Amino acid sequence: MANGVPVRLSEALATRARSVAAVQDRSLTEQVEHWARLGQVVEAAVSSGTMMKLKARSYDAGLDEALAYADTAEGRSAAAELIRAENDVRYEEIAGGIVALSSDGKRTRVAAGKSAPGSAAEIRRSSRSRAAKPVRNGAKLRAVADGRATVKLKRR
Repeated sequence: MANGVPVRLSEALATRARSVAAVQDRSLTEQVEHWARLGQVVEAAVSSGTMMKLKARSYDAGLDEALAYADTAEGRSAAAELIRAENDVRYEEIAGGIVALSSDGKRTRVAAGKSAPGSAAEIRRSSRSRAAKPVRNGAKLRAVADGRATVKLKRR
């Protein structure tokens, strides 16, 4: 950055920018500039009335506090408990493979330990069980070729 101008950033913004920059292989400055360019594009494309509505709907005064709590041992423990309570099935890695553990204690091997996640062998195995599984609100959960899951929601 040959002709830069010093800018003060809040600690929270700088921390978020650093973490995203590390994943995106950018410097802190490059990440903040990237976000600034995105903001310019959005402001040019969206009317000011729409922009104000988006800002009003997305504002959450307690967000920083909630994020700080989630990053504590107590917050992670509470999140794990909530996930356990909300999901009938958990997944564990055992002996290099993936095992589904249902709430009644039944274990089912989902993927063998010899294939890397996303490998062709694992995709072939998972494609055998592509049947849609019901989720909440009548939505259907489907596995896709790269191993991720998608949710198809019913239109109202």
